[in-house]
Amino acid sequence: MNQSKLDGGELLPLRRMAARLGVPSKWLREQAEIGAVPSLKAGNRFLFVPSVVRAVVSSMAGDQSANPSGSSPRGGAA
Repeated sequence: MNQSKLDGGELLPLRRMAARLGVPSKWLREQAEIGAVPSLKAGNRFLFVPSVVRAVVSSMAGDQSANPSGSSPRGGAA
């Protein structure tokens, strides 16, 4: 069994997940650390389930119009 699978879902490390989303790695790490983006932490590494993270980040991007002072997943306001 492939260890990068979780219930049929792929796990991606921080940099690869950030690249797929088109967001800065620093932003994704910060969001994972505060619990805004679901992640698994293995030692000092964050791992992400792409389908879950995409849904959460899309929701966050939609909320930006209602809360322009929040941190932007596209690196706008920080």
